[in-house]
Amino acid sequence: MGQSQSDETRRSLSPDDLRHRLTHRLQKRTFTDLELYSFRDVFASLANTSNDGTIYWSQDTLTRFLELPDALDVANLLYHATSIAAGFPFLSDGPGVLDWEAVVRVVCVFTGRYKTVLRKGGGDAVRVWFRILAVHDRGGNGGCGNDVHVNGKGIEDAIADAMTNGRGHGKHDDDKSDYNDGDDNDDDHSDDIFRIADPEDMEDENDDDELALAALEALDAIEVFKLAEKPAAVVQKYVRRLDPKDLTKLVMLLLVIAPLDPQESLATYVERYSGDSLVDLRRTAESIVRSMSIDGKPILWTGFSKSIKRSLPHLFDGFKPLYEHFLFSKRLNMNKNPSLHLPLTPPLLHHYGAILTPTILNQLSFFLKGENLYRRLRKLYIGSDDGFSMGMFEQKVFKWRAPTILLVSGSRMGTPSTSREKSFSDSLSPKRFPDSITDDNDDNETLTFGVYIDVMWKITHKECFGNSDTQIFQLHPIHEVFETSKAHSDYIYWNKSAGIGFGAPLPRIKAGDPVLHMNLGAVSLILDESLEFGVFTHSSSGGGAYHTSDLGVGGRSEDWQERFNIEEIEVWGVGGEEEAKEQARQWAWDEAEAMRRRNVQLGDDVEANRALLEMAGIIGGNRSGGSM
Repeated sequence: MGQSQSDETRRSLSPDDLRHRLTHRLQKRTFTDLELYSFRDVFASLANTSNDGTIYWSQDTLTRFLELPDALDVANLLYHATSIAAGFPFLSDGPGVLDWEAVVRVVCVFTGRYKTVLRKGGGDAVRVWFRILAVHDRGGNGGCGNDVHVNGKGIEDAIADAMTNGRGHGKHDDDKSDYNDGDDNDDDHSDDIFRIADPEDMEDENDDDELALAALEALDAIEVFKLAEKPAAVVQKYVRRLDPKDLTKLVMLLLVIAPLDPQESLATYVERYSGDSLVDLRRTAESIVRSMSIDGKPILWTGFSKSIKRSLPHLFDGFKPLYEHFLFSKRLNMNKNPSLHLPLTPPLLHHYGAILTPTILNQLSFFLKGENLYRRLRKLYIGSDDGFSMGMFEQKVFKWRAPTILLVSGSRMGTPSTSREKSFSDSLSPKRFPDSITDDNDDNETLTFGVYIDVMWKITHKECFGNSDTQIFQLHPIHEVFETSKAHSDYIYWNKSAGIGFGAPLPRIKAGDPVLHMNLGAVSLILDESLEFGVFTHSSSGGGAYHTSDLGVGGRSEDWQERFNIEEIEVWGVGGEEEAKEQARQWAWDEAEAMRRRNVQLGDDVEANRALLEMAGIIGGNRSGGSM
């Protein structure tokens, strides 16, 4: 009999009851005692109290606490996402009132701590981000009743309604939504959204939520969900979507906070972005968003997931330290000696380049992971400083016993006009693929590519080198990463007569003869031997050393090619002081060994030997810079 009563009690649990149980488990298992103590102090010290006695955080409180900069215009967007996350694990129940338990759930979502509690990590984390950032368009009679609010007031009103009705979370009405991207004509475009949607984008009101199911399983309450009565109603189809302009603002914030530490003030990084730096920040964010949407079209789940999973796996990592600010109360000073100051944190990068700016460094962290980049990059070679020559490239880059990152930028090449341009064009296949997309705001049509190389550089005589960890990527005007495939192993070649290639076989050459024909791989980046011209090729037929694009925007999955005049090349070593010392030791040993071999072949006449060495340019004022 007691078992029967227990079953009845479990079956009568409401979503709020289950959410309450999960919150207690999150507090117990995901925070230390000190973190929870600080967390409660932060929440209580800044909370507001409503007329009915509810203690909660408002949008203004959250904005001020997180120090969100006005210049990014991101406060409304982040408050929307936070309010939706408050409904965790039933995200469709948002927006929610940011009371104590809701903020606990929010912090667990934004820091990823919920994964340690839910079975199998709660499913697809990318889908969770999409759910809390997106709004949705409902189908029905060829139209959709959705987003009618113009700013954050819409969210505040929905939450106020929820508090007035005694609910912690507001349900979506059929003719309202909790947030709007600022487009007053959404109803006019609803049919377009449904037409461009893939079957994967379509959801219905009664779809089982993977995240909610994982939470119910963790609480051993799955039967509550399965046995709950569902109202007999017509199932409505809808499409969740993101607005590109809004996502651009969020990506700008993510670029700023990428290197943030949980105890660092956001203002430390925000003050670096003003004037031209702010323009560069927006330009980079737009390149990232173009990987999901071209021409301002709504971003749907399929396009969002493809871009994030393959090219931006660490895009949302910056939210973790930002929301871990809740766990450090400024009123709790653990330093018993106030006069004792912590040592200054070293800069993220001692020297920046023309390509590698702070913003580009943060962009790289979205797929190479920040802990492998920040304070771990060393300048090896910059073409504008060291000279655009294969010899100087070799002298500066070779012998680095750790991964390297090559960056190259330039302007799109038009019809060849000089003899050098014509010679370069003649060495390529006569079949010319069309250009890729362009940045409408970029008059010079600047292109930026790069490669992550996980092995030491070496001279290629016949076979290419490299391994499966090599990655080719484009940073502008669209962000995309091309990983290695198993179809071929032509990862990298370096040859003074042929140039530098990634994803293409080494051309057949004779020493001293110009390259008459370049072999272009299905996905390849080639820089000519003068480091003056470059070409990136994407052939949809595939079969090369790198996977073809899977983005469904701007014809990226079709045939296209970019030919460009190189304006800058940079190579950065991933490592530190020890790797630099090891490279210097290797060069010193090679130099000594080369000198020893030369001296063995010389006679005993010291003056004659010296004259020969000077004539060869090995010593003296005519020395060319190395023994290579």
